[in-house]
Amino acid sequence: MRQKMLLDGVWDFHYSSEEFIGIPESFTESLPVPSCYDLVEPYCGVRGCGVYRRFVECGGMVRLSIEGLGITARIYWDRRVIKECPYTYMPEEVIFDAGDEGRHELVIAVDNRHNEQFRPNFDFYGYGGIYGSIFIERLPNPWIEQILVSTENYTRGKIRIQASIAGKNDHEAVLIFDQKEAVNVCFEKGGLDIQLNVPNYRLWSPEEPNLHELTIKTANDQRSVVFGIRAFSTRGRQILLNGKPIKLFGYNRHESHPEMGAATPLQLIAADLRMIKAQGCNFIRGSHYPQRRSFLDLCDRMGIMVWEETMSWGTRAPELHSKEFIDAQIEQARKLTYASFNHPCIAIRGFMNENDSSLPETRKVVKTLYETIRSIDKHCLISFASNRYEQDVCTDLVDVVGMNPYPGWYDSSFDSISTVDKVLPRLRKLSAALPQDKPFLITEIGCEALLGFRDRLQARWTEEYQAKVLLEVCRYVFSGDECAGVAIWHFADCRSFVNGPGIYVRARGFNNKGVLDEYRHPKLAWNAITDFLQNLKQKQTHE
Repeated sequence: MRQKMLLDGVWDFHYSSEEFIGIPESFTESLPVPSCYDLVEPYCGVRGCGVYRRFVECGGMVRLSIEGLGITARIYWDRRVIKECPYTYMPEEVIFDAGDEGRHELVIAVDNRHNEQFRPNFDFYGYGGIYGSIFIERLPNPWIEQILVSTENYTRGKIRIQASIAGKNDHEAVLIFDQKEAVNVCFEKGGLDIQLNVPNYRLWSPEEPNLHELTIKTANDQRSVVFGIRAFSTRGRQILLNGKPIKLFGYNRHESHPEMGAATPLQLIAADLRMIKAQGCNFIRGSHYPQRRSFLDLCDRMGIMVWEETMSWGTRAPELHSKEFIDAQIEQARKLTYASFNHPCIAIRGFMNENDSSLPETRKVVKTLYETIRSIDKHCLISFASNRYEQDVCTDLVDVVGMNPYPGWYDSSFDSISTVDKVLPRLRKLSAALPQDKPFLITEIGCEALLGFRDRLQARWTEEYQAKVLLEVCRYVFSGDECAGVAIWHFADCRSFVNGPGIYVRARGFNNKGVLDEYRHPKLAWNAITDFLQNLKQKQTHE
């Protein structure tokens, strides 16, 4: 049977400012895994290649799993390349023959230099390092390769199981639900595609995040996955969960911390999610990249809905329409969809944040990515976040219309101290211009505030101004069915690259639109939103 080892811990380390062309002869330093090496002296802020190494006792066929790397990476086993990893944050997996039983060298070289996939003008920092945990798993022969579980009918607990075994032979197997109920099945030519009703099923929702476990057991192997029975759909302007309207309310969240970068420990992730859930929120947009599996595991269990998307930020023509860019986005969309397929928390899958969707030629790109995701996941909602507003020509191609308006911030003049009165008219005007048969989701909205900067005039950049703007947004979202929900930009201040003219300047080198600062200290907006949601809950209870 399988043996799984966690490889986190202290690894050998070597840094090179030159382009990486091979494994160094010696390693004179050490760093922990996970970690971001460009937050450790003397490498803070540098651009180059960090090389991590450790030795592993194993042999035979193995599966190596990594939660995320950045910006690009190459994996070596006994000085042989076994995997190229071009996509930042993407969970990676490789199955290979580890060789004879014994001691083997594992090297992961991570380059944090910018490239076509992660450009220096992105409004979030690209850290170099190993972002999450690493596992190596011994595989029997033959082994179960993949298990995908989808909800086909939530009213009856009906699911579809798609699974495969290495090789093309037939195999008898047993499906075990929640370690109790068993069903005999047969893999035909290495594949299984079956629909059945889950015994004693329970639905997943934010209020009751019920989960089930499926174990597939063959003569040689046994593999388990956790899944939830639920269905997201739309009806006019509403998003439905299990046939009932639901309002999505929460935050955009970056995997970021000033001391740990993108290698945030699970305890911090859990603390963030507990704050968000306790406030009364039910939704997180994972901006702007694939999410850690451990993050999604927590969202599954805590009942937090998630928008997950491929990494692309503000890509413009002509790069947007190049074959290289489109091919990379297609590959990302496929990898992302398979990686998070079994997570019931995934409400929406997205791609290409703030692309040139006002251009007619972009329709082909959006359609291709939509069809790529839909070919794998028949039931998920699919969208992208747009900043082309009334000029967007691609809103008919997706299930949910996502918009990133910033009334009271980017689209306001500076002729008055307060422009809060522009928020509600702008949102209503935008909503009226969008398709009326699709949900309108505010995928970003907010304004910057510096923690501790308070002023009786409630001018821009103050905590008071941010709180007033976001309260207007809250009132709008819950005023009726015109808007399906909001992901406020954003949960906590995070490090950024942007340092441009005018209002685009990022004070302190951070995007300061968080309702918490980067160390999770609350601003006035956090408290104002908390009070709003609590009062709303009390009102709904009394009604």
